[in-house]
Amino acid sequence: MHSSTGRESPVPPGTSATERLYYTDAYRRTFLAGVLAVVPAAGGRTGVVLDRTVFYPTSGGQPHDTGTLAGIPVADVVDADEHVIHVLEPGSAPPGIGVEVEAEIDWDRRYDHMQQHTAQHLVSAAFLQQFRAETVSVHLGDSSTIDFDREALSPDEALAVEDAVAAAVYDNRPVTVRFVDADEMDKLGLRRPAKRSGTLRVVEIEGLDRSACGGTHVRTTAEIGPMLLRRWERAKGHLRVEFLAGWRALRDYRWKHALVSEWSGRLTVRDRELSDALGRLAARVEDRERALAAAVRRLVAYEAAERLAAAPTTDGPKVLRLEFPERDPDEVRLLLRELTAREPCVVLAGVVETGRLYFVRSPGVEADMAAILTQAARSVGGRGGGTAEAAQGTAPPAEVSRALDLAGEQVRRA
Repeated sequence: MHSSTGRESPVPPGTSATERLYYTDAYRRTFLAGVLAVVPAAGGRTGVVLDRTVFYPTSGGQPHDTGTLAGIPVADVVDADEHVIHVLEPGSAPPGIGVEVEAEIDWDRRYDHMQQHTAQHLVSAAFLQQFRAETVSVHLGDSSTIDFDREALSPDEALAVEDAVAAAVYDNRPVTVRFVDADEMDKLGLRRPAKRSGTLRVVEIEGLDRSACGGTHVRTTAEIGPMLLRRWERAKGHLRVEFLAGWRALRDYRWKHALVSEWSGRLTVRDRELSDALGRLAARVEDRERALAAAVRRLVAYEAAERLAAAPTTDGPKVLRLEFPERDPDEVRLLLRELTAREPCVVLAGVVETGRLYFVRSPGVEADMAAILTQAARSVGGRGGGTAEAAQGTAPPAEVSRALDLAGEQVRRA
């Protein structure tokens, strides 16, 4: 026997099938069941097969349920053909075969999945009706996404989808489940052709959608609550749409509303004026950043001139040893470029706070910065590399000074 994942099932042959109670009652939270088998599971854990279950296994893009079985936390639920394997938390002792156990699902997690999954049916139906866009794949996890066979989506089109789903929610349409033979599939008008033979489980949203689906759903569209399309992008040749529904959408609204309220108050504007106010603030920040960058460049130019003037005059290029307690890396690089551009020199710089080493030389100066830095850094337990003109590395902060001294000796001997 092979599981639905294509791997050999660990369930002993001849074990009775698991009755899937969630197929007919997605709202059931607790149940009693008999233990049919105890099997090995991934990660060295233990799996329990029951004669009946409310736990939904990962399947069809919907995540598995969690909860407890005989008081033991259930960490995963696996679909293995006609069996459902309840994977226990590591280190848990499983109940014995033949024992009747009481189990309970995490209802908040289950209901969240029910809201997301039913909302997915409505979103898929809206895309098909409005844009003739077929659903390619679905992923319902921490982030719920649908891939459509479409190139792009405009903001106005996204609003139209949200409006269509909202209208269905406000209509409070029934969501029903029935079982039919696959031979009747052509007569059912399913949104997507079923990929299975035999008996099909069909989920219908009255007047809007009819799909073969094994997932859990709410009883009416009103239970979906708000739904919004959070973002969309091109992914793997399709349009990928992320959406939020129910409590997820409400929680998303709450933190965004709090953020808008906070910044509206800080900028003393109405909430609908916040975008313009933030735009003006961002423009002012950019202007100040440009002015600050220009000022830094001028100061660095003055600093470079002063350091070169103070450096001892030699027959060859000047050698500057610069040791900073702390300094911004971009500012260090700017200073080194300024120094080496003004006159022929070698600059050996280090920042004690970070242990960073920067060795550079002017074009035409005969000194291999990569070789000098590598040797000096290794001598103090550091490392580095680069080119003959410029090299960077690291050393223990307490050894930066000694690394600079060693490098200076190498330059003088060269």
